[in-house]
Amino acid sequence: MSLHRLIAPRLRAVLALALAALSPLLAFAQAGSTPLLYEVRSPTNIVYLFGTIHVGARALYPLSAQVEASFAHAQVLALEADPSDGSGASAAMALGMYTPPDTLAEHISPELYAQVQAVLPQVGLPIEFARGMKPYLLAMTIAMMEIQRLGYDPALGLDAHFARRARAESKPIVQLESMAEQMALFEGLPSAAQVGLLRMAVDGVADGELAVEVSELMAAWKAGDVPGIQRSVTRELEDLPAPAAEALRERLYERRNHHMAAKVSAMLDGSQPHFVAVGAGHLIGPTGLPELLRKQGYDVRRL
Repeated sequence: MSLHRLIAPRLRAVLALALAALSPLLAFAQAGSTPLLYEVRSPTNIVYLFGTIHVGARALYPLSAQVEASFAHAQVLALEADPSDGSGASAAMALGMYTPPDTLAEHISPELYAQVQAVLPQVGLPIEFARGMKPYLLAMTIAMMEIQRLGYDPALGLDAHFARRARAESKPIVQLESMAEQMALFEGLPSAAQVGLLRMAVDGVADGELAVEVSELMAAWKAGDVPGIQRSVTRELEDLPAPAAEALRERLYERRNHHMAAKVSAMLDGSQPHFVAVGAGHLIGPTGLPELLRKQGYDVRRL
């Protein structure tokens, strides 16, 4: 089951991604918690890397003094994609829809289609809407609707939180990607990988595994537990056939991390401190942003 939308925009928990949690289970997210937060320095500038989740609950706030101080010091907020960009969301949604008369039933097995129909009432999504969605978009929609049903709210996600704060303080916002670019990543996945995402989302809702995985991911996020976050990412990929898992890893993490690192490097060449808020999954492992930037010679330390 994928948790990419929760920690990255973005699989079962992004699919669920998005990264998310359950209000009773989020009660443990006490005020003052400090998830993954890094300081990256160049000779002329400083960038803060903050690992986000893309949905949340009021129990996540307020954030720790370290996070608040880092955001206050930054002159620019950089997000993966601005969640308040309505035009970008519309364009991304359009990309994930079939052109009539084409429908989902022509692209997945009858068995999976029956499973989709069985789980839709639980999340409250009419089949009339679902049948027009491509497998990856339907997977993300099912997962996100289930997460919301369990008590989580995208409006309380860290991306949305900092976007509101930046606007209130007249702090510029830049995007590392657009929503359309993010959706294009899924659009370009092999058919088997797209169908695999849908199967994971359906199974995760039907058997309750999604709730468990999101709870575990949230515990790891709250504690800044890098191995725990890594286990969540690895587990979601293990649910797919090896070729599909490799396609997802390369497209959703490794390729994007290198592109993001290049943009952060450009920020470090300037003089305006930036607060870069990206899914926590992009900050872990040898191809995570901290390690990529450290290999480029920047001074990177965890706060």
